[in-house]
Amino acid sequence: MSKFVKKVGKVEYYEIDGIRASGIIPYYIKDNSVKILINLEIRNSKLVYNIIGGKVDKIDNKIEDTMVREFNEETGFLMSDIMKKITKKDNFLKRKIYFDKSKYMLGLLNVTDNVIWNTLPDIYDKIFEGVESFNHRDSEQLKWVDLFQFEEDRSYLLTMAMNKIKYSNLFRKFNPKKQPLFVD
Repeated sequence: MSKFVKKVGKVEYYEIDGIRASGIIPYYIKDNSVKILINLEIRNSKLVYNIIGGKVDKIDNKIEDTMVREFNEETGFLMSDIMKKITKKDNFLKRKIYFDKSKYMLGLLNVTDNVIWNTLPDIYDKIFEGVESFNHRDSEQLKWVDLFQFEEDRSYLLTMAMNKIKYSNLFRKFNPKKQPLFVD
């Protein structure tokens, strides 16, 4: 159950078990390469790549509720029916990573390499082309990227998340350089 933390102006902040925000990184593995889904959004008046996620809301009962709600909002609810089916399974997230400093919980969602997931960025672009953001739809673009090759402008949170998951036992074996990776 979410707990009220503070109010700044008209914005109310909530948390669940000390976690104030969360997100999901869908991923799949193909041809010994790890693909992750991220979004492009405006942060501090600048376009940067980020994790698909956001803040805990007063309606969220558990942190997974925040993850799924934010994922649906930021992907224009295009995958909401599929997410309903996925979330009915126990332990639907392959792994969760907690970031203590930012009080952020990241869930890794193993999705299959298929047309539905692969074309999500293209469908999103076509549907929302020229449409202003609405109802928390913060994503300007969705993009599948290679975990070990992506070097474009990204948020601090996405940088830290990518470094942690690259080094994790789940993905370390896919590191093409087979050298130690930086982990903060």
